[in-house]
Amino acid sequence: MSRMKFFVVAAALALSACAGAPPPEPANIRQIVSTTSFGMCVGYCTTRLEISQGRAVLIREARGGRGAPQNLPEQRYTAVLTPDEWDAIEQLAANTNLSGLPPVIGCPDCADGGAESLTIQAEGQPRTISFEFNASVPQAAPLLERIRALRARLTPAE
Repeated sequence: MSRMKFFVVAAALALSACAGAPPPEPANIRQIVSTTSFGMCVGYCTTRLEISQGRAVLIREARGGRGAPQNLPEQRYTAVLTPDEWDAIEQLAANTNLSGLPPVIGCPDCADGGAESLTIQAEGQPRTISFEFNASVPQAAPLLERIRALRARLTPAE
């Protein structure tokens, strides 16, 4: 019976230690980059969204062809991120574990479905995955949802 009491007390102490532990510090996220591209496209077909502390920059590049204007200028749209916005994005990125995923998921831009990529730059090497445009990637779903909303906010209506 004393052995059982020991295990009960040890379990209770372990659970109480977990309950009072502070949340983990976010990884030192330096930048998050999200791209989209479409191969069979005319006009602004490629975007690059660069997110870092205090700001987000959306860069759009054009591709000409079949009657489309040639040499459209690169477009840049910048938004200031409040400290709360950056903290939320940084926390989502810190909680996104891409290490178990292959670098390419599915068939990005096959049958002109478009391609998307996500890069998280923290301490050490950046980790990048590429996947079909707007695909569901469960390991990164909350971060992708936030990034896609930010891209929509910065993309001009045409």
